[in-house]
Amino acid sequence: MTEHERPAPDEGREIAADAAADTMDTPDGTPAPPAPDPLAELARERDDYKDKWLRAHAELDNVRKRARREIAEAQTFAVADVLRDLLDVLDNFERAAGAAAAATGRAEAIRSGVGLIHGRLREILGARGLVPIPVAKGDPFDPGIHEAVMQMEGEGVEPGAVLEVAQTGYRLGDLVLRPSRVVVAR
Repeated sequence: MTEHERPAPDEGREIAADAAADTMDTPDGTPAPPAPDPLAELARERDDYKDKWLRAHAELDNVRKRARREIAEAQTFAVADVLRDLLDVLDNFERAAGAAAAATGRAEAIRSGVGLIHGRLREILGARGLVPIPVAKGDPFDPGIHEAVMQMEGEGVEPGAVLEVAQTGYRLGDLVLRPSRVVVAR
């Protein structure tokens, strides 16, 4: 080897030190673990986030399904509770219809029975919070609680006022279940 081809004395030591550093980074002489690959680490992190997202998405679907099922069950139980009470009224109507078919000349008894049934039905509905919407002749027409079924000339009331109630309206709390159907003055 010529002088130009021969490595400098310090240069050889640096190469050997670099080689040793690549294979033995630990003080006890064992090989150091390879450096983590940043792309592999990002891919693992991505897969972890994707798995968490898929699990959260599936859990959300399950919560929605469970909520729909619970709402449907609550509606069924609410309706069943009212219908259970109304079965008594239905039975009374059937008895009254049977009595009307069998009784000739007993109109007062039938009228009384129907009146009792009517009272019981109002009692059941009132216990559930159903209240009639109060309307009197001369009250101003309110489209929030009234439905105009006809307009007529009215004496003694201002135009746009209620002349008469054609059908009673009802509310449940603040919810208008059925507006009062009224005749309005022109």
